[in-house]
Parts: sequence; structure tokens; C-alpha cells
Amino acid sequence: MDKRKNVIEVSMLGKFVVRYEGKEIVLGRNTTAKFIQLLQIVWLCGEEGISKENLIKSLYDVDSQANINNSFNNLIYQMRRQMIRAGLPDNDYIQKRGGVFITDPAISVDVDALEFKSLCKLADAEVDLTKKYEYYSKALKLYNGALLPDLNTEIWVITENTRIEEMFEKAVVWCGQYAKNIKDYEEMYRVYSIAADIYPDRDWQAEQIDALLCMGDFKNANALYDKTVRFYSEEMGIPPSDKMLECYDRMSAKIIFEPGKISDIQSDIVEKDSIQNKDRAYNCSYPGFIDAYHVLSRNMERSGYSVFMMLCTLVDYEGKAIQNAEKLKFRSQALNDAIAVTLRQGDTYTKYSESQYLILLVGTSQEDCEIIYKRLAAKLKELAGSRVEIKYNVVSLAELPPMAVNT
Repeated sequence: MDKRKNVIEVSMLGKFVVRYEGKEIVLGRNTTAKFIQLLQIVWLCGEEGISKENLIKSLYDVDSQANINNSFNNLIYQMRRQMIRAGLPDNDYIQKRGGVFITDPAISVDVDALEFKSLCKLADAEVDLTKKYEYYSKALKLYNGALLPDLNTEIWVITENTRIEEMFEKAVVWCGQYAKNIKDYEEMYRVYSIAADIYPDRDWQAEQIDALLCMGDFKNANALYDKTVRFYSEEMGIPPSDKMLECYDRMSAKIIFEPGKISDIQSDIVEKDSIQNKDRAYNCSYPGFIDAYHVLSRNMERSGYSVFMMLCTLVDYEGKAIQNAEKLKFRSQALNDAIAVTLRQGDTYTKYSESQYLILLVGTSQEDCEIIYKRLAAKLKELAGSRVEIKYNVVSLAELPPMAVNT
């Protein structure tokens, strides 16, 4: 938005900020106050405006208000007084015209969310691909996050934010695909990075990785994949999504055919391996665990080794799922550490979810699995306290169908 004179600039995407003549204006200590919501709703409705009935429904719990009209009129009075106190011009700010409330025409108000929606609508209606891309690109520059995050429990915000997020997703997908079609892979990566930075939990990284693969940047594609998998595991407590696993397969396939120097490949492998403590069990990502599973299952008959897969699940002292997120995160890390120091260096494990770990035990028997479990449970209690419990299931790889891990 331009810093024009006598224009109120309003940011609602990502955070709520009001500026007047280039200076930030504080409307009050409480940014969720009803008088501010009154302004936000009317500003978001733009020229169409909003009826008094719908405005009141958005602002109040109608059933709990005895004299709703008085409360509403007092709110308008309070709003105008607060705007003047904040250093803004003496205006009405909202007016009733033709049965609806609109922004006071006497003062110009630029709202990022309103402009964002307008640009997306222009893009939707445009048939010229270049112009369509320009509209969407301008819209994406305005989008800094969810609508009014401090009010994300208000029904009117939830409803409007859903619409805006759908527009944002459509703009990202269209611009990303357009950039890919014209082979502008750097722009493709930039577009998807906007979405991934704002919503890191929605698989946009898979599209970033696709862009890096298109550029031939396999090293950064691998690094981004590893970073994303760690985020899913450590921050969200879930395994990689199906989309990320598909991305892993695509990435692996492309890397196979990419010419490279064996010294560089060896250097990358050694660098990654040096991060692991060689006296401990090998900790890998879930896709890496799947690969290890398939390699071991194919070599069991030739090597003569038995291989068992163990699933360890954290539970409370009653054997139920742990509900406290902070407690679960602490115990999950403790289980990770217990597995690392208890198992042999030839064993492999991965975090499947915040409460579960998968382990591949090489050269063990069914009876050994019980011993390993008891040793693991004892170490976990040593690290996390006597009330922490785990239950386990174990199965021989010889008894599993070839693709059982993927189902």
C-alpha cells in the first residue's frame, strides 16, 4: 500500500495494523475490542456494506443481550471517540446508507484483505495468462498470513478466513504451475516458498522440492526434504505425509539418473554418517527406514540372519494414550535416547509419531525381543521417571508381505 496522505492503511492478513500518513496508529490496548471488530467487519465488506442485523450477529451473542440496540449504538459512539483519541481525523468512519453500513466515504481506507480478494477475482476472470499471473502475483505479495489471527475463534473471522485461504491456495497453485510450464523454476520455487513459510504444515515443501529438482539442485532438494521430515516428526509429532513420501520417491528416482562425481557422493554420505554416534543404534527418517526394511527383507534368506520389526508405543501408567502434549514430547525424546543407547549399532530405528518408534532388530530371535524390550523399558524409566511406560509389538520380517510397511 502507498503511504498516501489522508489515507488509512489497514493490514489484516497475518496481523492487525492501522497506519495513517505512514505512522502506526494504536486504537487501544485491547486489539480484540468490540469497537475495533465493528470497524474490521465494515471495512472487510467494502462497498457492498453489511446489514445491521448481520453486523449485530457478528458482534454479539444475541441471546444473552437484553437491549441489543442500545449496546450497538453505544459501540458506534465509543468507536468514533476512540478513533479521534488515537489521532485520526474527526469522521464518522462508518455510515448507514440504503439499509447497510459502509465505510465513511469522507475518508479513504485501504484494506489489504479487501485488495487481496479483489486481485484474486480479477485473476479468476482474466483469460490472458500473463495478466492473470500478474494479478495473482500482486495478490500473493499482500498475503502475510491468516486473517486477524488474534480473533481466530470468532465465527465471522473463521468464515471469512476460510474464503481467503481458499483464494490464497488457488493463487499459489496456479502461479506455481504457470511458472513450471514456462520453465521459470526459480519463480516456481519462490511462489511455493511463500506458502511454505506461512503454512509449514501443509505440504508446500513438496512443491518446493519439485522446483529444486527441476533446477537440478539435488543437494538442496535433499536438505529441504530432511528438514521437513524432522519438522513433521519433532514439531508436529507425525510421520511424513503421503505427499512427502511420493516426493521422496520422485527425488530418489531423479537422483539416480543425475551424473555426479563419486568423490562428491562419498563426501555427502560420510558427512551424514558422521552426524550419528557410531556406538549407538542408527536413527533415520521414516522413508530411510522403509528402504532399510526392504534391503534387509531381501537379504534375509541369503545372509541367514533373522530380522524383527518392533513397534514401541508410549502409554501412561494405566496403559492409555498420553494426553498431555508437553509430557508426551519429553517422554518421546527420552524414548529416542533410550533406544539409541540400548540397541546395538547395527540396529535401525525411526520416530513414526510422537508416541511411537519403529525398530529393525538384526540377528535376533523372538526371545531376544522380549529381553530387548525389558532392557529398553528399564532405560526409559531411568531417563524419564518410574511412571513412564511403553508397550510393544514385534513381528518377523519373514512373516510380512513385501509392501506391508507402506500400508
